[in-house]
Amino acid sequence: MPISMQCSNHGCGQIMQPYLDPGDGKIYCAVCNKEMANITSIVKNQLKMNKQFKQKSSKPFAVKCKRCDNDDRPIIVNDDVVCARCNKPLDHLSAPFKAMLKKNLNKSSDI
Repeated sequence: MPISMQCSNHGCGQIMQPYLDPGDGKIYCAVCNKEMANITSIVKNQLKMNKQFKQKSSKPFAVKCKRCDNDDRPIIVNDDVVCARCNKPLDHLSAPFKAMLKKNLNKSSDI
């Protein structure tokens, strides 16, 4: 059964199921998404055992850049598909996949 607690952040204070970010080992509120202070190691261990981890959110059409390891939606620059972070061409993608990305990324910027 998941752990529920009240958020200790000013302005939130809601009862929710916090989550543990395995990357930094900190506990975050599921409502306001801010770090919660003064959480004991016992609670952290219980969250680990219950597997209450932060869910990875993925964006549609996201690809991983081989140069900077960014996993995000690319952008179109001069009719070429480039990484949104380092602005390097994504040469490892196949031509049909690049064509699909160009078509769908140009269709709507709010995907």
